[in-house]
Amino acid sequence: METLVNQDNFYDTTMQLIGNLAKIPIVRVNRSTFLSNKFSKSPHLAQILEEGPLSVHTADEIKKMAMDVVNESTNKTSVVSFLSGLPSNPVTMVAAGGADVVQYFGFALNMAQQISYLFGDAELFDDNINTLSEDEKARIVALLAGMLGVAGASKLIMETSISAGKVIGKRIASKALTKTTTWYPLLKKVAAMLGKSITKKTVQNTITKAVPIIGGAMSGALTYFTFRPMGNQLVSIYYKKVTGTLEETIQKETENNEENPAQLIDGSIS
Repeated sequence: METLVNQDNFYDTTMQLIGNLAKIPIVRVNRSTFLSNKFSKSPHLAQILEEGPLSVHTADEIKKMAMDVVNESTNKTSVVSFLSGLPSNPVTMVAAGGADVVQYFGFALNMAQQISYLFGDAELFDDNINTLSEDEKARIVALLAGMLGVAGASKLIMETSISAGKVIGKRIASKALTKTTTWYPLLKKVAAMLGKSITKKTVQNTITKAVPIIGGAMSGALTYFTFRPMGNQLVSIYYKKVTGTLEETIQKETENNEENPAQLIDGSIS
């Protein structure tokens, strides 16, 4: 079991990464723009923008669209990862590895927003690129942890997900997160386990950067074979959420978490 000090360090790692991601404009996906492009030919576009795609399409149809997003994002990310892996320099290897990890999770968060918007979530980010609200941080933790199969992530997504229909016309913030919130301990535990996965990803990426050409090839391959399962994991969570079957998954996660609090359910990053 991780010590409290390590848990705090991993939690800080997650929050530091999230802070960095939020400052990168390309990471942010505008919900209206994304859905307008995705459903440009639909006669129900106005309804989709106001109430979400599920007001027009079935859960199975949305799942297929989400899987297409995963495939497209995986292919794009793998190419970028391969190219960025080529100019390796032993002197700057560690620093480059850290930057690459921000890039990796930046692409992951970009994909996660698209998936969440297809399944009816409201806009994730507000217009302030310099600061994040506690609600935004919690939602980002939930999305990234869900992609990595972290124990408790499904429940956190249920708790932090905000339906689009509730915020159209004006942005209505969910109840501000404080340390007195009943599910704050879950958020902190999930964020700590996510930080542990991020640390593993940093080490993994640094190793692949050590050999220029092989490092680039390994980087692209690792991205391809880890990115797709991450996207599929999040699609599965949202599909279960909208079809009313997520509670069973949450129960299993809770039981698993009680047996081994530090365990990753899916193991996409190991």
